[in-house]
Amino acid sequence: MKAKREALQSLFTAIREKKVDEDIVDLLMLINSIKGVYTTSSCSGRIGIIEEPDLGAKPLSRWLIKEHRPITFEEAKESLKKAQKGFIFLKSQPPIFHIVAESLEIGKKLHELGLASGFKYTTFKAVKERILVEINGTEYLTAPLGKDGRVLVDDEYLKFAVELGNSMLIRAKSRLPRLKENFEKLKDELGEDELFYEVKEKFLRNMVESEL
Repeated sequence: MKAKREALQSLFTAIREKKVDEDIVDLLMLINSIKGVYTTSSCSGRIGIIEEPDLGAKPLSRWLIKEHRPITFEEAKESLKKAQKGFIFLKSQPPIFHIVAESLEIGKKLHELGLASGFKYTTFKAVKERILVEINGTEYLTAPLGKDGRVLVDDEYLKFAVELGNSMLIRAKSRLPRLKENFEKLKDELGEDELFYEVKEKFLRNMVESEL
């Protein structure tokens, strides 16, 4: 109960600060309104060009461009002008949802739901006495473009990589409506969580009062 309350407060704050991908806000609200379920971190899928100082050095990486929608060749080419040091990659990644289930039984239902919705990399594991489910797709692309500020590919390759990355992103996002539909069915099965509406109402009330 306490963990979900804190997660909901973080979610509503992130939504207010526009740190949540707009195209999955409704889905996240739906998931968190289900009894025994809440999200921790999620992404609606993204494509961009990233600069990594060393292979696998994710914490020190820098996005030259990052969007949750398809990008254009011109946007990609322009972003490469900002490259300075490290390996340069174009990356396309599918939607991903980290969801906590309050029981093993619910965790299994979430796992089956993710797979049935077309997210074939869906997994679940026990972490500190809770069940963490990761709903994840298969549409990952990493295409090397250069190193240390030097673009080592021609425009034809860059166009190809951008088009492929965009098509993979679109394909991955196309599964979101089915995922939402399946969560609506799960809500019918497990019921609504009154805590969600309590935290939501309090958050909205505080927002109104702060604007007065």
